[in-house]
Amino acid sequence: MTDEQVTQSPEYKDRKAWLVAFGILEIIFGGFCALGVVLIILSMMISSSSQISSVAPMNARMMIPSVLIYVMLSTWFICMGIGSIRARRWARALILVSSWIGLVCGLSGLITMLLIMPDMFGKMAGAGQMPQGFAVVMKYVMIGFMIVFYVIIPGVLVLFYRSKHVKATCEFWDPQIRWTDKCPLPVLASSLMFGFWAISMLQVGFYGWAIPFFGSILTGISGAVVSLAAILLFAYAAWGSYKLSIKAWWCSLLLIVTWAISMGITFSSVSIWDYYEKMGLPEQQLDMIKQIGMPQGSSMALLGGLWVIVLVGYLVYTKRYFVPISEQDDALYEDEIAKYTGGGE
Repeated sequence: MTDEQVTQSPEYKDRKAWLVAFGILEIIFGGFCALGVVLIILSMMISSSSQISSVAPMNARMMIPSVLIYVMLSTWFICMGIGSIRARRWARALILVSSWIGLVCGLSGLITMLLIMPDMFGKMAGAGQMPQGFAVVMKYVMIGFMIVFYVIIPGVLVLFYRSKHVKATCEFWDPQIRWTDKCPLPVLASSLMFGFWAISMLQVGFYGWAIPFFGSILTGISGAVVSLAAILLFAYAAWGSYKLSIKAWWCSLLLIVTWAISMGITFSSVSIWDYYEKMGLPEQQLDMIKQIGMPQGSSMALLGGLWVIVLVGYLVYTKRYFVPISEQDDALYEDEIAKYTGGGE
């Protein structure tokens, strides 16, 4: 297919200019995340040097996970932005699946905000932390922020990158088969999720290795052992899912079910506040969480149960792609995979 054919074809339209525009926006998002790292570091420096007795110094150990998350997000957005500008097939696939994940998580967060924590700012105003009028304004500002950044932006990214015109444009400018083309997009999404969870589990070490485990909160060496085992299992689920290993699919399913059972048993007998205390959260931060009114008890159980149902249902849906094959079927297998990696068809 020539450049003129991509541009003039009635079936596929050249979207290179739009890919560049979206790529620039993603690089800007990455820049804002990098700015967040700078602001956190500056806040810690100002807090540690503050002479005001009522201002407690920020706990650097508690802030490191936030810094690492912002660094990861910044790196991700900048790399995806560059890939989009260059119309790379791998960038389109990764942006598409990560945008779907962000949209689903964003909708969940927005629903949680609207239904489970409707009086958060009212409680903060009642505790004297901010004026009543300002609390109302902040409530709607936060809701608006979540709608824009958690729903609208990932939704727009999904609509754009799933387009068959965008897919055709990337295939023209990047004709080489990439690693993302060797895995169905629904499975690539679950692989990314498990990989992200494996990396995220590392932050447990900054909180004393506190982890819920079948009726108790483990800390120290025992918590580290369980956490590291979970990291290895999540990593195996991520890599094995990408390789379409049926064993990895079963491992993924067992991980989610086991995690749900463990959480249910633990928080049916252990208070969420005991968990926060074993994490080593500062007393002021615990007081703030209590005043805000974080979901707990039946609300937390309902929210967790819904997430488990969604995750298990999604894994059951992806099982159709985990088909054992023999070496002589490799060529046919590659043709079948190509049918599922389009995303926009």
